[in-house]
Amino acid sequence: MKQFFIGFVLVATVLSFSQIASGQVELQLGFLVDGSATISASDFQIATDALARVITEQNLIPNDGSVEITVVQFSNQIATVEISPTILTNASAPQIAQRIRAISQGGGGTPLWLGIDRITDLIVSSPNYAQTNRQAINVITDGEPQIPNNGIFISEGIQRSLDARNNAINRGIDELDAEGVGNGTDVQQFQNFLLDLVWPQPGVLFVNVNDPFVPGFVTLVDSFQDLEEAVRNKVVRILSSINGNGQNNDDEPGRGPGGVPIPFDSPTGVFVLIIVMGLLIWVLRHRQNLSLRD
Repeated sequence: MKQFFIGFVLVATVLSFSQIASGQVELQLGFLVDGSATISASDFQIATDALARVITEQNLIPNDGSVEITVVQFSNQIATVEISPTILTNASAPQIAQRIRAISQGGGGTPLWLGIDRITDLIVSSPNYAQTNRQAINVITDGEPQIPNNGIFISEGIQRSLDARNNAINRGIDELDAEGVGNGTDVQQFQNFLLDLVWPQPGVLFVNVNDPFVPGFVTLVDSFQDLEEAVRNKVVRILSSINGNGQNNDDEPGRGPGGVPIPFDSPTGVFVLIIVMGLLIWVLRHRQNLSLRD
């Protein structure tokens, strides 16, 4: 009888830890926000309000601990960390939204390459980083990268940004998508740059919500008032791809945040294995005593 009880406890423990592991981070989602002077203060506030709503919308992004959020602003001559890697939960969601809405616009130039470098550092150095996770960066910008008052003009800014993208991919980032916003979206050179920037290549222009999902895609919107819908559609497509409805860049089976098999090469998986093996060893060592007591 006691052997049966011990076996029952063992199974229950494994199931319990499986539930904990299923809540581990599955998607590291980073947002790069353009805060340059070509964006008006009112449009910048519209953009941050929209991003705050999208990130904290429970029906859109699960807040069960399976998604990590990072936000970096690129403006002037720097990249500013607005939200360091933070796991999205019921408790953290309101704080994340509040901090995004309170972002102060930097103005100045558009140093996208600095933003890519900074957000890559944050994501790959996060304690939640693992190759079994999905890492996706989303760029929101109204123009090509440059810092005119620092002598870095469009051609050099483009090359620096492409080099930063390559570095990000080499360091473990799976996907980079982009939203082009405003009047600049009518300029072919800007469109071509965004299509060259996103990853995987070749970049794909996302036109219709019914288009098949292709990681590394660009959305063009005429105004910041239209940005929220564009970001929402993009997040839905990224999440759907790891729910098994799209291509995962890690060549893994489809996985959905908050409900996946335990990856035993992760820290959580190793911990579960240690607990289970410890219980098994204890049962085997005491099986004779347990039988005698019965």
